[in-house]
Amino acid sequence: MSDVQNVAQQAAIERAAAEAGASTDFSQFAGSSLPFGNGQVLLDQSTGAPIAFVNEDNPNRHYLLDDSVSWHTSDQYWGSGYVVTTSGGSQWNTPQVYGITNGLEQQTFALCGAGLALDVTRSSGERLTERYEWRNVSNQPVTITGLGIQTPLNDRYPGARKSLRECVHAHIFAGGDWSWVLAEPMDGRGARLGLIVTEGAINAYAIQSRNQVTYSDIRGHIVLQVTDYALNPDAFGGQPTITLEPGASYALTWELGWYADEDAFLAATIAPASFSSLSATVGGHIDIATNRAVTALDDGLTVERTVSGVRLTAEQAGTYQLQLVDGDHRAHTEVLFHKTLRDTVNDRARYILEHQVAYERVGALAGAIVATDTRTGQHVLDPSWDDWSDGSERIAMPVLLQRALNLGLLDESLREPAQRAADAWRTFAESALIDASGAVRRGSGLPESKFGGRIYDCPWIISFFTEHYLATKDAHDLDMAVNIADRAAEIGGEHFLSIEFAESSAALARVLKQTGRTEETQRLLDRVVVSADYFLGLGIDLPYHEVSYEQSITAPLVSLLLEAHRITGRAEYLDGAVERLDWLLAFSGPQPDSRLYGVAIRHWDGYWFGINRQFGDVFPHYWSTLTAEVLARLPQERRSARTDDLAKAIFEANMANYGADGSATCAYVFPSNVDGRSMHQADPLANDQDWHLNIWMRMIAEEGFSAL
Repeated sequence: MSDVQNVAQQAAIERAAAEAGASTDFSQFAGSSLPFGNGQVLLDQSTGAPIAFVNEDNPNRHYLLDDSVSWHTSDQYWGSGYVVTTSGGSQWNTPQVYGITNGLEQQTFALCGAGLALDVTRSSGERLTERYEWRNVSNQPVTITGLGIQTPLNDRYPGARKSLRECVHAHIFAGGDWSWVLAEPMDGRGARLGLIVTEGAINAYAIQSRNQVTYSDIRGHIVLQVTDYALNPDAFGGQPTITLEPGASYALTWELGWYADEDAFLAATIAPASFSSLSATVGGHIDIATNRAVTALDDGLTVERTVSGVRLTAEQAGTYQLQLVDGDHRAHTEVLFHKTLRDTVNDRARYILEHQVAYERVGALAGAIVATDTRTGQHVLDPSWDDWSDGSERIAMPVLLQRALNLGLLDESLREPAQRAADAWRTFAESALIDASGAVRRGSGLPESKFGGRIYDCPWIISFFTEHYLATKDAHDLDMAVNIADRAAEIGGEHFLSIEFAESSAALARVLKQTGRTEETQRLLDRVVVSADYFLGLGIDLPYHEVSYEQSITAPLVSLLLEAHRITGRAEYLDGAVERLDWLLAFSGPQPDSRLYGVAIRHWDGYWFGINRQFGDVFPHYWSTLTAEVLARLPQERRSARTDDLAKAIFEANMANYGADGSATCAYVFPSNVDGRSMHQADPLANDQDWHLNIWMRMIAEEGFSAL
């Protein structure tokens, strides 16, 4: 057996020993690995490709995918990649030359079809330095139009326990020469692995291996792209081409290091600019402190010089790409200018009333509010596809109408039609979605056997009936809400982390108490406490929901514990919430981009909810506001300017999902391409995104969280 084979075998032994509680002896990897900081990179026996990054303080953490994952093979090992040129395309995986001497690894790849050769070096130190240099070895100019490197970070959800103990969230900022990636442990603790570009540029990123086989529990293979001009020339503000004369070369260098926390990593990136904010209301401004020249890449963004940099303003709502230039150094990002919350709610209410109410249907079904293709105005209803039904997540729209009315946010011209639509939706829901037991089905077109009930839907429809009661004072609404809550408990609601369970229970309990229905009030509050006890007892062994582990499991868990603390005053609930808050915040990255900053990773909703049926990172996704909701509900002594600012940034980021006419998108699929399909675009379906506005309005009404 070769030395490198011994290393691969020893790596497996080390992991097994670490899981058993044994110590890790990294000296055994000497010669077949490269040390950096308090850890090292283990190398493949035949190619020299990195197959694991190991930190000695956290040896159980798998920062990279490994061969135990069926859809990950040597074709996607770290440092493999592809290039597209005017001479042709080529991939690299196995080097023609490979060796390690005195802490320096060298690889050479022949990219014959592209007219290039690639030299890769990796050098040890406090940081691991990787340098990729593409050389034109032909006798004519070669223009590079596509260039990507595999970085298979272990961003997937193999269940809560394994995710929290072993996996990482990959926070990616493809900002030109200001680019970095932060691999953050999913429990929010221990060493972060950070990648910082120091030479060259990353102008986009792609996702591979995202399909109906890998499904919803994995992020996919992450490909960092110098350029994606060949597939998506307009992505990320525009993709460059790189022309190399014979004998010329292009180099990309990055450093990998271990960081104790997010702040330490961000300090190491040496950012060329700082932003007063990444989003602002139209009529407001964003200040950028920078020595670089700032150029708007989109029409409508005004850039004015200031003493310390520039001030950005815009007269129209939208996201705007901008470039920061200093000589040959070019960085790019985007900012958002949006309407006020009141104006956006009115835009959405008007659009819903004009385009999303199913007026064409007969009888009570005409009260449904449904998904709509914003390109054509056509209603999208399909009982065979639950996420296009006339129930479930579409409940967001009647809740929006009724809550906005109750808070006095709607213009006078909208108030009467909005209340009529809410009343009609109540009739529709009672006749087509809810049975006598209080069970809720996902859509009117689904068979009666589905009346067992979807637990997720119960808090949402309870919120509607609670809001409707506040408008009408009809006790029947409270009867319906209580009946649904009781049925949810019967089918396992206390052992399920329903989104908004804690909030909807608390809101209904307040109304019931005000009307003298004390027994029902106490029953609701007791269920919150029983559920909190159950999940505290589980620790990290959270059950499977519709996804094995995700931010919209963790956020309802923290909210549940916060509500149990409010009800009982017992410290163990607050302590449990604060501990799990680290899990929740780990989903959110600090990228200086208005679509990304603070927005939790979610990468499957474009497939389930969009008309394009496309997997891939969705930024911003409206359930990211569940993190903002948790931060807004923290006890005053646990809140800070930082938590409030983060909540505000998340709420603002999601304003990118609404059009000027009140249309909307359920999914902006962010990567430049996913499995070779051009993305970085909004799905045209207005479907379920209004939960963002509902949660923001709830936080204003119930928590006093400021509005814009």
